[in-house]
Amino acid sequence: MSRSRQAALLARHLFDVTGTTGELIYDTGVRWKLNWTDGPLYEEMRAHLDAALAGYRYAEMRDRTISCHRSHSERAWAARAIASRREGTLAPAVADGVAHRRALGIELPRLGLPDPGETHEYFALLRHVEELWQATAYPERPSVPEDEPLIEQLLAAGTRTRGGWRTVSEYDMAKALLAAEQAPTGDQPPTLTVVRAPEQGR
Repeated sequence: MSRSRQAALLARHLFDVTGTTGELIYDTGVRWKLNWTDGPLYEEMRAHLDAALAGYRYAEMRDRTISCHRSHSERAWAARAIASRREGTLAPAVADGVAHRRALGIELPRLGLPDPGETHEYFALLRHVEELWQATAYPERPSVPEDEPLIEQLLAAGTRTRGGWRTVSEYDMAKALLAAEQAPTGDQPPTLTVVRAPEQGR
């Protein structure tokens, strides 16, 4: 069996076992790249890969150097942000992030036209959610069933349609989430009901 055929079978096995999607592609020399979105952590996928290579079915891939790369979807970003918000860790993490940025003397970007939404809170939020994604297996899944409607709302708030193309951006979701966080009612954050500005939907 050719190496490329074994690589395809190995990829199918790994994605069947982990319940995710991705690709195992040739890079250069003896190097290959295993890429997947969301799903298991790097360490978990690496363990599945090593176990598969220890068997006899993928012998042609044993002497290959296979690097593992996990990316995240916008849904994973929304799920982690909503979970943190519900757990009450979002606001404190953003406050700590802002304090850290200011202590380091980090300035806001000044190139081009300044975006009023790109505040220290905005960048602290992006970093916090990125750290949550990196530490969470299957980050695209809601932590509790009650998170699902809010995840969908946040995805909708981060959706734009321009030139006939519909895209979802974690950057727009971050701004929408901050807008909701900065309008608290009582001791609890309000239900997320952020509506996109008219120009975002064009």
